[in-house]
Amino acid sequence: MLTIYYCPLACSMASHVALEEAGATFEAKKINIFTGENRKPDYLAINPRGKVPALRFDDGRVLLESTAILGWIGETYPNAELLGADQLDHARTIAMCAWLSSSVHPAFMQFVHPERFSDDKATHAAIKAHGKESFWAYLREIDQMLAHSQWVMGEHFTVADPYTLVFYPWGKELGLPIKELKHLTAMKDRLINRPAARRALEREKSVLLKM
Repeated sequence: MLTIYYCPLACSMASHVALEEAGATFEAKKINIFTGENRKPDYLAINPRGKVPALRFDDGRVLLESTAILGWIGETYPNAELLGADQLDHARTIAMCAWLSSSVHPAFMQFVHPERFSDDKATHAAIKAHGKESFWAYLREIDQMLAHSQWVMGEHFTVADPYTLVFYPWGKELGLPIKELKHLTAMKDRLINRPAARRALEREKSVLLKM
């Protein structure tokens, strides 16, 4: 059986939701990255990087990184069409996930962990300010993507949608007026009312259910 390792409030939520949406049979194991559980030997044996998500297979192999895991889920469960309807849709969905991973996520990390971007403490305030500004700009860009469609890739739900909503509570954590993003907020409401997605969110006791 597949095993997904996740932590509430982390980007692993996207893979957790995608597995439920795909109709996969899997076990979900919580790894609390906020208490350092991800740095203990048992988990480091699964993912030496000490991060979530990690997807472990029956034969012991492990797949890391959200974009790779989401792509694998979409390809392995094609009937769910979680990458879209055709090859171009697939590529565009993966491109969206790559952008979330390479641009949106790092902007947030600049705010919460400026020390990862510079050893010079004198630069940390500027790094934090830049990260917050960039993160908010990205969320506004996503909100505009949703102005004329139900989901980020159009009218069809894809793995890019739960990945996008990872950043909704993160915006609140940064003190951003997240509710002003009407289209993104409406998409959040649609996602939490999808039965499959809700199973994962309830398992995680996700704050999205209360926002």
